[in-house]
Amino acid sequence: MNDKIENTLSNLPSSPGVYFFKNKDGKIIYIGKAKILKNRVKSYFQNIGRHEQFKTEILVKKIDTIEYIITDNELEALLLEANMIKQHKPKYNIDLKDDKSFPYIKITKELFPQVFITRNVEKDGSKYLGPFTHVKTVRAILSVLKKLLKIRNCRHNITSDAIRDKKYRLCLDYQIGICGGYCADEKDAEEYMNSIRNIAAFFTGQDNDLPDVLDVRMKEAAGRKNFELAAEFRDALKAVDDFTTRQKVENAVSTPRDYFAVEIEDNDACCVVFKLRNGRLVARNHFFLKGVWQKTEEEVLEEFIKLYYEMSQHDVPSEIVLNTDIVDYAVIEEWLKALSGQKVEILSASIGDKAKLLFLAQKNAQLLLNDLRLEKMKRDFTPNSLKSLMRDLSLNKIPDIIECFDISHFAGKETVASMVTFKNAKPYKSGYRRFKIRTVEGVDDFASMREVVERRYSSLKEEPEPVWPDLIMVDGGKGQLSSAVEILKNLNITNIPIIGLAKRLEEVFVPDKSEAIIIPRTSSALKLLQQVRDESHRFAITYHQNLRGKTISSELENIKGIGPAKRKELLKKFGSLKRIKEASVGELMVIKGITEELARAIKES
Repeated sequence: MNDKIENTLSNLPSSPGVYFFKNKDGKIIYIGKAKILKNRVKSYFQNIGRHEQFKTEILVKKIDTIEYIITDNELEALLLEANMIKQHKPKYNIDLKDDKSFPYIKITKELFPQVFITRNVEKDGSKYLGPFTHVKTVRAILSVLKKLLKIRNCRHNITSDAIRDKKYRLCLDYQIGICGGYCADEKDAEEYMNSIRNIAAFFTGQDNDLPDVLDVRMKEAAGRKNFELAAEFRDALKAVDDFTTRQKVENAVSTPRDYFAVEIEDNDACCVVFKLRNGRLVARNHFFLKGVWQKTEEEVLEEFIKLYYEMSQHDVPSEIVLNTDIVDYAVIEEWLKALSGQKVEILSASIGDKAKLLFLAQKNAQLLLNDLRLEKMKRDFTPNSLKSLMRDLSLNKIPDIIECFDISHFAGKETVASMVTFKNAKPYKSGYRRFKIRTVEGVDDFASMREVVERRYSSLKEEPEPVWPDLIMVDGGKGQLSSAVEILKNLNITNIPIIGLAKRLEEVFVPDKSEAIIIPRTSSALKLLQQVRDESHRFAITYHQNLRGKTISSELENIKGIGPAKRKELLKKFGSLKRIKEASVGELMVIKGITEELARAIKES
């Protein structure tokens, strides 16, 4: 910590405000808000080296200068923070990627409003509907509605003065009957605005007369024997009906709601928003975020909500439903109320109809984030999980080859071990090994681990061209890890990283450190370690079950008159040697080919 930072920290006020962290080049790298500036900013520099989030440690090391702006209250701080983040896009703040990739329907504020699709939201008094993800459907329906309801396509600034002065000439759209010629006469302004209101109500999921309007126009055209136009109205009516039907939600209520769900993996997140309006799901939007490494779901959701409504403040609902609680919900509610002019309530849901939609949104977020991960893998041969593992364990290189050991036994008998190999984050079946423990009596996982590690790597040392793993892993905590480390030292193998993964809390232990490494549950590194551990456990259990099955078969084969077919039927019927022993003579005789004499022989044996 330099002198500039120390001086700033000692003079920080106890007021609400926004703080700016700058690097040595004077560039803003992080912007945050605080209810009490002094407490919040000082917290970054307390317990340096022991922050729960490693990302915070990196940020603190790069801070060269601190600046701040005080505000009257926390709401003003939130507003200022949102604007400053949008302007400066600091490296260590959450960044909403592709925030302009989703289109809106724009309705301009004019005598005869224009209606068109845009990707740019401006504070120009216009009304914006959306954003929309089903763009092709929206574009097609809007195009038909504009044509049939005679909504103008020109960009002229049509005012009463312009109409009076005959500033514009009637164009081809008027000649072919898809525009009402509003630049020459404003007598149809009220009917035009009714059409605009119907379009807006339709796309925002409100009760509207659009289907009735189309039906009336269709019948009028048919009455005039203009069957071609009537057919166009009929097709538009069907498209509107199909669009509405697809958006119906079971047990929906009329209260406007937005449902938010987030999925996080490493430095990426996907937020899904379901917009419910008048019982219809009018939009299902997703946004990718970066810069979320080691942030909690609550933190990411809070930041995203601010980014989202700053971007689309024209359409704030009465209720916002989340699958987790956020800390500053009261301040955000107040901010949203100021934006929309109505009361906004932030809710969480774990049961009921709200929870069902949240669960659906969560599944969408998971799938979309998985698609992003696969897309990254196409561009980069090294899986992201291996890069994350290298980062989280502070390894010197990518752990391309991982070998994992697991011990399995049943009531102190038939202790076995397994070793599975993963290459490039995928199971490498040719590298799997099974071990039957030879030197250990009874249950002693530590001794069993020593035996299997010694057998594996003493054998590998004898190979002419050994392929060594980049990371060794044992299923278990400090005891199993210490046993493996002891053997590796005896074998003079000290250059391969080794870890233990304790299942209860998913803690990662490394040699010579008493405290466990807690890898964030959102990290793909932890998911990979869990996958490797679970595969080694499955492989060990399978081997153990095979050995037990052979023991049972061996005991049955010693009975005269029991061949492979009868043995198979006995095991299929009773499932275990214990249940065969407990069966009565009559129950044994149910098996085809087993006579009373043979059944008694089974019981006697």
